[in-house]
Amino acid sequence: MTTRPGGRDEVLLAGPLVRGTDIVPAVEDRSYLVFIAGALLAAIGGGFLLGVLVSLSEAGAFLEDRSPWLIQAHGWAQLEGWGGLFVAGMGFRLLPRFAGRRPLPRRANLAVFALLFAGVVVRTFAQAGDGGRASAAGVLLGLVLWGTGALAFSLVLAWTLARGRGRGQPWHAFAAAGAAWWGAWAIAGVAAGVRGARNDAYVPSTLDDALTWVAMLGAIGNFIWAVQSRSVPIFFGRRTPPLRRVIVPGVLLNTGVALLYTAAWLDEGGTRERLVGAGFVMSGVALAWLAPVAGSCWGKATRLRPRARAAARFVLLANEMAVLSGVLLAWAGARTLADGGFAAEGVRDAARHAFGAGVLTLLIVGMAQLVAPFFALQRVEPRSVWLLDHGVFWLLAAAAMLRVAAGLLLGHVATEGRMQMAAAAGTLAWLGLVVFAFAVARAVRGESAAKAAIAAAAARPGG
Repeated sequence: MTTRPGGRDEVLLAGPLVRGTDIVPAVEDRSYLVFIAGALLAAIGGGFLLGVLVSLSEAGAFLEDRSPWLIQAHGWAQLEGWGGLFVAGMGFRLLPRFAGRRPLPRRANLAVFALLFAGVVVRTFAQAGDGGRASAAGVLLGLVLWGTGALAFSLVLAWTLARGRGRGQPWHAFAAAGAAWWGAWAIAGVAAGVRGARNDAYVPSTLDDALTWVAMLGAIGNFIWAVQSRSVPIFFGRRTPPLRRVIVPGVLLNTGVALLYTAAWLDEGGTRERLVGAGFVMSGVALAWLAPVAGSCWGKATRLRPRARAAARFVLLANEMAVLSGVLLAWAGARTLADGGFAAEGVRDAARHAFGAGVLTLLIVGMAQLVAPFFALQRVEPRSVWLLDHGVFWLLAAAAMLRVAAGLLLGHVATEGRMQMAAAAGTLAWLGLVVFAFAVARAVRGESAAKAAIAAAAARPGG
């Protein structure tokens, strides 16, 4: 970290120089835009839309007999599509720069994207289908395609990290763990496809439930803490944490994920439930610990320029939701250890959506605004971005809170009422993502004009 005249810090985040996260334009590979577009398509046209349909189905409105299949299609469109594609795109963009390596070849990035995106589309449509032979074959094909892309992503990043610098820093440790979990996720995903093909396109619930947490906390979660530990504390006027401050919660997190991964391969029984319970407790404690240490749960983003500070609210709330998710997960784990089975099912559901709708979605939207060059260029222009700064934030925040509440009310409110709450939450989140997608499209479309304006200003005397 260095300080430029005037006292404002500069942060090297994404290759080009970031001044208060206003990125100086540079010639660079833009393949990350394809990952962002694919993630938004998966979320708007798949994950969040299916979330609304699932909730209405559970409430008894229609398609009640297809509800279990729709639930799995919704969950994996969110994890493989919305979360997975965005993490892969930002991983290809950021981690080579963090490691001091050249950007990865554009063709390699696009090949991985094609496999991941095709896998998401094929699996989502197949699993939301009628459950016949075509659906079962589609689930298997989708997971083989996606698993191949995920394994390639894992191997490429592992090679990049092994050849680059940064060892002994938290971001490097979390990124290495994340790369390993992507490989494990790929293997388990293909196995899930095989099981689903034998079971009318439905993955057994014990495998599906445990694999969901492995994907969220291990494959996606480690990358969340890698990027946050590298940048977010600086935004809020703190030093990046040394490895000794994150080593204990980091080990807890990954040990918990390892227990859940082991449980995914076991049938229901005492051993499996003990592994799940212990995995939940360890991972939950780690989430609540990492959020204030590697991210930020309070404060003002004084190191960001004024027009970038609205995006920091997404990051703050995401970390606060991480603490909530951690507390709920540890609670569910303790109940599982005590009672076995799917104990505290409502608390598990609340923890899952606190992480998915809260941590993951809010961080994607917030960090995209802070590190994506097209948003930085947009901040050069004086026009208002009220809908992006305020409308999207409140839509997504309300959606996350409402969906968590729907989970916690299991057993206290009739199913129809709870699922109507969940449908309302999904609708709010869907609207928020539509507005965000419009903001992305507008910012990308305005890049050329913004760069021309910057060049013209620089060419003027005294510019």
